[in-house]
Amino acid sequence: MSGTKLSAWLGAVALALCGTLALGQDAAVEADVTQAALADATQAYNDGDFLSAYSLWRPLAQAGNAEAMTNVGILARYGLGIVQDFAEALRWYQQAADQGYARGQFQLGLMHEYGLGVLQSDTDAARWYQASAVQGYVRAQFALGVLFAQGRGVPLNVEEAARWYRLAAEQGDANAQNILGRQYATGEGVPLDAAQALHWYALAARQGHADAQENLRAACAVEPVGAYPKGIKALPAICAQ
Repeated sequence: MSGTKLSAWLGAVALALCGTLALGQDAAVEADVTQAALADATQAYNDGDFLSAYSLWRPLAQAGNAEAMTNVGILARYGLGIVQDFAEALRWYQQAADQGYARGQFQLGLMHEYGLGVLQSDTDAARWYQASAVQGYVRAQFALGVLFAQGRGVPLNVEEAARWYRLAAEQGDANAQNILGRQYATGEGVPLDAAQALHWYALAARQGHADAQENLRAACAVEPVGAYPKGIKALPAICAQ
């Protein structure tokens, strides 16, 4: 390659690299602006200024941001700052769900479960809860557990229900912890185990879950002879708290 051609080639490479760097910098700046707008919108929402939250979220939603899509859907579903519109909420949730956004998938599942803006369908609800739950979204894990426990939209399967309740419980969901405790107390979908029942009741009770507090008091009041053979060692420690 001649010196002139080499210089031209090196110049082209340099321009390409500069362009790539510029694009990267532009993308980083755009991401920062988006995150700032999302944060401002969330603050407005938490402050009860729903119209301002909407004005910030909607442009981001229109640009394809799944988090903003889901949040605009929530405003539309509950009529916060804008007119309540289930069809509009459904539209935004669907777009977010189609991007694989777990929170949007869960919200879409709720719309199908309760027939809001769409024909009621436990099957479709279960499908979207499943898509969200496998990504670790705790509310979807609990909701899917309920459907398996009741045989709605999926085959009745108490073992599968227990599996999803456990996943939600391990993430700190008090409702799931209480139900899992009850399952261990009755042997529904899991082995009968009083120590485990007390463990999960206690975790939920510490979060202020009223039913779990009552279940824990009732379990601790039972004589540990016969009824709670596996919980004898656990009773003094948990029940004394």
